[in-house]
Amino acid sequence: MAAYNVSDVADLLRKIGAHDQLLADAYVYGTITQEQSESRKIASLHKDGLLRPDDELGDYRVTAELKRMLNRLMRKQSSYRQLTDMGKVIDTLDDMVKDYRLSVQTNQHDDAEYYLDQLDDLLYEAKDNLNVSLENMHYAISSQFGFVSTLSAKVRENERALEYAQKLLTELQQVDPESCYEWADWACPPDFARKISGFVYWFNQTLPRLRFIIDNMRLSLFRLRCDEKQASLLRNMARYLHKHPEFELSDTLFEDPRLPQTLKLAPPIKFKSYVDTRNSDLEAPLIALVQALRKPTKLAPTPEREISDLELSEEQAFIIDHDFFEEQTERLFEQVIKHGKPLSALQYWQNALKSWISEAQLIDPKEWVELVFSSYCKLTNDQQSALDIKPKGVLVAGTTDNFTYSDVEILLR
Repeated sequence: MAAYNVSDVADLLRKIGAHDQLLADAYVYGTITQEQSESRKIASLHKDGLLRPDDELGDYRVTAELKRMLNRLMRKQSSYRQLTDMGKVIDTLDDMVKDYRLSVQTNQHDDAEYYLDQLDDLLYEAKDNLNVSLENMHYAISSQFGFVSTLSAKVRENERALEYAQKLLTELQQVDPESCYEWADWACPPDFARKISGFVYWFNQTLPRLRFIIDNMRLSLFRLRCDEKQASLLRNMARYLHKHPEFELSDTLFEDPRLPQTLKLAPPIKFKSYVDTRNSDLEAPLIALVQALRKPTKLAPTPEREISDLELSEEQAFIIDHDFFEEQTERLFEQVIKHGKPLSALQYWQNALKSWISEAQLIDPKEWVELVFSSYCKLTNDQQSALDIKPKGVLVAGTTDNFTYSDVEILLR
C-alpha cells in the first residue's frame, strides 16, 4: 500500500506548477522578498515545505530538499557533504568558512557568494534535521508511542528513543559552540557574522530542549513499566480465575436453598476498589491497619571514622630546564625568516662555535646537522609551509637514489 494518496501527490505537483515563476526566482536569485500581493502564495509554499525563511525578515529561500532535486536535474554541482553527526558538521563548516574567507580577501565575489550560499544551506539543513529529530521524539513521548499498540512494544520504543537521545546529548556536549565565533574573527561581511551568531544561539537553545525531552522520556518509561507490570498482574489474575471457576459467583445464587434467608433479603453489596475515608466508622480499623503495616524503623549504626594526620610539605619551585642546542635551532630558523636568505646548518655552526665554547657548550657538526633536521620535522604544518629544507650531499657509488648528506640548508618557500 502506498504511503500517500495519489491526490495528495497531484496537489503538490500542481502547486509547484502554479507557482513556477516564484520558485524559479527563489532558486536562481537565492532569495525572494515577501510582497503584499504574494504573501498568501509564499505562506502556502512555506506551509507545504517548498520555501523556508531566510535570516532577513520577509526573505525566503528554496528548501534544501527542493534545491537538491533541482541541482541534480539541472546538472549543477551540489554539496557532497553528508550530515552524519554534529562534529562532522563543524568540520565541514570550518572548511567552508576558510574557502569563503579566502574568496572575500582575494575579491573573488562569485566564489564568495557560492560558498556563502553553501554555508547557509548547510546551517539550515543541520538545524532542520536536528529540530525534526527533537520534534519526532517529543511527539512520540506526548502520544505515549501511539504508533505501536502493546505495552511491551511501547517500552522497547521508549528505551530505544532514550538511548538515542542520551547518545545525541553526549555528542552535542562535546562541541564547544563558542569556538565558532573564531570563524568571524576578521573583517567579515555582516551577513556572514549574522549566520554564525545565529547558529551559535540556536545550538545553545537546543541542549536545554534535549535535556527536557530526556527527562520526559525517563518519566514516560517509568510510567510504561508500571503499566506493563500492572497489566501483567491483571493477566495472571484473569488466568488464575479462568482456571479456578469456584471463585466465580453464579447468576442463580439467590435460588440456592443453602443460602440463608437473611442474605437473600440483604441489599446488594457495593464493591469498590478504594476505601471511603469519609466514613467515620472505618476510621478506627484503618488506623489499626496502618499501625500494623508500619515496620519499626531501625537506625543504621554510625561507623566509626578513622582519624589520621595530614602532613603538608613545603612548596618547591619547579625549575624548567631548556635544552641549549634546541634553542639554537630555533634561532637558526628565526634568522632565516628575519633576513629572508637561505642559511646552512654548518655555516651557522661555524659562526656560533666561539660563543658556544665560551658558554661551555660544544656539539659535533654531524650531530648538529641531525638535530637541525629533526627540529625541522617537529615544526607544525603552517611553519613547514613557510620554511623549506634542502639537504646537501653526494650520490653513493653503485646506487641510483641513495645519497650521503653532509649539510642541510634552511630557506624560505
